[in-house]
Amino acid sequence: GVEVRDNDDGSYMASFVAEQFGEAKLSVSINGQPLKGSPYSIVVGRNYPAIVKPSKIVNGNGSMSCPEGIAFNKDGMWAVADWSNHCVYLFDDRDELVRTIGSYGSSDGQFNHPRGVSFDSHNHLYVSDCYNDRIQKFDIHGNYLLKFGSEGSSDGQLKHPFGVVVHNDKVYVADSNNNRISVFQT
Repeated sequence: GVEVRDNDDGSYMASFVAEQFGEAKLSVSINGQPLKGSPYSIVVGRNYPAIVKPSKIVNGNGSMSCPEGIAFNKDGMWAVADWSNHCVYLFDDRDELVRTIGSYGSSDGQFNHPRGVSFDSHNHLYVSDCYNDRIQKFDIHGNYLLKFGSEGSSDGQLKHPFGVVVHNDKVYVADSNNNRISVFQT
């Protein structure tokens, strides 16, 4: 059916649900008399709802600066790589900050501009440590487990890794400055 709304300014708004997408003819009449120019040629498209504003803003401890990658694990916990603060924030399924992993540096468990994050099926967290040219792995409690990759362009080496995704026991790395995707077996 057609819904007609009086705009109280001499104009009216008509809305309807079309039966198909594409070009169509729209006939408009008042008291049985067609309006001048009716029927009108129109194009019917899909109506996608607009996202007007976020339903919630999450900023960890209030110092998040340049968040980059984000990933969820199977239990609803999620991680955010913070590029400028050289750390990763872990949140629970209620969006509460649980812990912060890392600080600036090149030692195990430290970061120099983390970019991407991903969880594996065992809830281990993988972080692309961009300017340290490596991937680091942590347990769900934030404990450092291992690292792989080093600066270079040979097999197993990385140059500024950005995104990281774990799928079917393989770690896929967007190896930015080598212009490739590097794949590692877990």
